[in-house]
Amino acid sequence: AASGGAPGASGPDVQLNLADLPRPRAGLWQNTIDDGDGKPATTTSCLSGKTPTMPKMPAGCSQFSIKRTFLGHIVMDMNCATPEFTMVMHSDATGDFQTNMSSDATMTMSMKGGAPHTSKMHSEAHFIGPCAPGQTPDDAGDSNAAG
Repeated sequence: AASGGAPGASGPDVQLNLADLPRPRAGLWQNTIDDGDGKPATTTSCLSGKTPTMPKMPAGCSQFSIKRTFLGHIVMDMNCATPEFTMVMHSDATGDFQTNMSSDATMTMSMKGGAPHTSKMHSEAHFIGPCAPGQTPDDAGDSNAAG
């Protein structure tokens, strides 16, 4: 059985479920996202500290995996295919998720009859401090608000 401790120095990747994902520390996080356009965007979000939620999978996305590498990286891969389009996404996230986290993602999409388009995104987030008193976390959702 896997333990919740630090990853070993070597070994195989470990398959994860959404519930196994690291939980970012509750509070304000500043996130800078760079998609390569030369204009990185910085946002500040109040996070609940709960397990991250994943959006509903689009039609045709039957292959989805989350793994923790032996170095502690969280790697997500998704493949989608319909008669109209294909999409392949790969994401690699690192950090302690208490003070900092970063990720790199690559997505390649092909529309029927069109050339593939690849986009890359890098994000860096760091913990700022507690959310404002009474502030509703941005990731609270409709029915499971933190509190």
